[in-house]
Amino acid sequence: MKYVAFLGGIFCAGSSTVPAEVDTEIPLGIEAVTGLRTDYVHRGFQLAESALDFQLEAEVTLSNETSLHLGLAHLSESDGDFNETTSYLELSHTFNKKFTAGTSFTYRDRNESILRGGFDLGFYTSYLINDDWRWRNELNFDLGVEGVYLNSELEWSQVISDKSFITMNAGVSYVSDYLERNGLNDFHTRLTYTYALSDQIAFTPFIGSSFQIDDQDADDIFYGGLWFEVIF
Repeated sequence: MKYVAFLGGIFCAGSSTVPAEVDTEIPLGIEAVTGLRTDYVHRGFQLAESALDFQLEAEVTLSNETSLHLGLAHLSESDGDFNETTSYLELSHTFNKKFTAGTSFTYRDRNESILRGGFDLGFYTSYLINDDWRWRNELNFDLGVEGVYLNSELEWSQVISDKSFITMNAGVSYVSDYLERNGLNDFHTRLTYTYALSDQIAFTPFIGSSFQIDDQDADDIFYGGLWFEVIF
């Protein structure tokens, strides 16, 4: 089994779930994630330091190719006033087992933040190049900040044992009218290691970075953290 069940962190769409039969015979998977991170970075902006987060997601398999994701997440700064609560709905469809396209509808409620909360409409594509490589692109219309966010990234994953694997992501983002930013936004990376204690429980330590491209006044960001994942 290449991927153990895990959510892969807050705000990560398209995660793997373990289906369980309900009375309607619609396959349903539920995941819960909680974790601690040194910094919370959203689309190249550092919003909080030393933050705790929690996310609950349900996936309903509508057919062999189509899935519906519903999620609720909350993040709070340990030593500050920043708080963010997010709810989202995502619909995805897979073509020929390699190409996936989807759309998402998200609402974020924030306080003490440089980015305003509000509704966010997103579209994305994901292409499975081979067993190890995936290419993902996304386009988001953030109505809270009245800006546009585009992101393109590659994901590489490798099995270490029957209980663990590593994943590395690297991408480049572009923004338009996003808190007075326009043009190339950041180059971002993330490295995760997942170890499964069982089919339902896993730990994932991670490190990441965000290197600013056009905004020379903004600082580059390095962060790390640990997630604890449970599947019901």
